[in-house]
Amino acid sequence: SGFFILPQKPMLMEPKKKKAMKKTVAEEDAQKEHNTQSTDRALIISIIVILALFSLFFVVYKIMNISPAVKTIQELHEENLKGKLDADEGYIYNGYSFVKANGMWFSQVQRFRTRDVYNVQFHYGPRDLENVAVAGNISGFKEFNGTYVAFDPSAKDFKYTALASAELSLNLAQVFNILPVAACTQNLTKACYTRPIVNCSSSTRPVIYIENADKPAVIRENNACIRVMGNGTDLVKATDRLLFEWFGFMP
Repeated sequence: SGFFILPQKPMLMEPKKKKAMKKTVAEEDAQKEHNTQSTDRALIISIIVILALFSLFFVVYKIMNISPAVKTIQELHEENLKGKLDADEGYIYNGYSFVKANGMWFSQVQRFRTRDVYNVQFHYGPRDLENVAVAGNISGFKEFNGTYVAFDPSAKDFKYTALASAELSLNLAQVFNILPVAACTQNLTKACYTRPIVNCSSSTRPVIYIENADKPAVIRENNACIRVMGNGTDLVKATDRLLFEWFGFMP
């Protein structure tokens, strides 16, 4: 007797292979998507860290106030005495320190007949005033305890006359204890109706005459009169020149 073996039906492996292949592709796509998300997440974190560091730096910068601090007049004088300022910021003149701040020149003086030290300010430094002519003994004038500060009410460009008068009067009172009395040379305006009318010839009391002239000058005309002369800013220069001689800043 013999046996014969029926041919076996081949196993269907193909579908399984396709399924396995599909799974592999899906896993690869998922991995790629995961990698992309990881990269994006890392980039976002990096940006956040950078922004956080920048913000921290900005806050620290503000707190520390890294911008240069404003120096006091005293600190400027100290630097000036050490030679640390540029010529347009400060210099030593005749032994006195002059420093510039906010468009004004500052120095220190001892109040007349006292030991009190005052900070004084001017529109000009001594180097700006070397060409202002001076005639007569103007230093002795500070011995008076009061003076008229007279001006011509008809003068043009009156703002410089007012500026010169104010700068002079302030220093007369503060440093020299001299009482300034505003006066007019002519009775032409309403403001002069209640003011003394004086000039260098008529008054027997001290007079400082703020006078408009072509060139700046300081002239002691007689024992009781000083003419402070100039036009525009030169009038202020002449006023400062008078004060600088009184203070001993300039001979």
